[in-house]
Amino acid sequence: MKTRVCRTLCLGVLPLATVLAACSKDEPAAPRTAPPTASAAAPAAAAAGQKRFEVASGTATFLIDAPLEKIKGRSTKVRGNLDVDPANLKTGKGRIEVDLDDLKTETFGDGDKDTSQTGHAKNWLEIGPDVQAKRREENRWVRFTINAIDDANPTKLAAAEAKNGQRGVTLQATGDLWLHGVSSSKKVNVALTLDGPPEAPTAIRIVTSQPLKLSLKEHDVKPRDLAGKFLSGALEKVGQKIDDTVQISLDLTAKAN
Repeated sequence: MKTRVCRTLCLGVLPLATVLAACSKDEPAAPRTAPPTASAAAPAAAAAGQKRFEVASGTATFLIDAPLEKIKGRSTKVRGNLDVDPANLKTGKGRIEVDLDDLKTETFGDGDKDTSQTGHAKNWLEIGPDVQAKRREENRWVRFTINAIDDANPTKLAAAEAKNGQRGVTLQATGDLWLHGVSSSKKVNVALTLDGPPEAPTAIRIVTSQPLKLSLKEHDVKPRDLAGKFLSGALEKVGQKIDDTVQISLDLTAKAN
């Protein structure tokens, strides 16, 4: 019986529990904020001179660089929009959302082990099968809302070198990352590849130049059961304290309306 319990713990909890061993059952939960309403309602119209692009496809990959193994996963369900003025790229705004319900871990390269770890990850995020439906839906999406473009090179699309009908631009954006009821301010560096004429591009590929980093502890992501209840003993069973940083990389394609 002890062997079976240990095997279950190592397979389902250990790979993720090592990440948050620095948390304590006595620590208060991070204060939850209201979920962004922009995803439920139609976004405001693009400003004059801007062209709207809808996210059509893409992948968000996740990496936790833990000592015992690199915990990896991905989601291929994404949505959102970008408003871009080709004559002034620094005025861009937008929102990108990733569906955590589509998250699949790929740590082991073994179907059964990865499926088990995926289930535990979703419990930690409070999107497990027994979580109350409203809360589960709130926790389902990671949302990054672009508030400002800090830097654009070049600032005008027409100034970018054309190659095979495409132009490349690099941007740094500041925005709010909303995950598991907590919002945090982040900067992200991205490379854009735009198709079509510079005055009226038809599509954009968005690739993060560096991973966007977040803290699981800051977003109150920790061991929970199927209903989202905190498993107070899980962290103590591991006892190893490490960094809790998750690295998120995006590769998205958006099409002009």
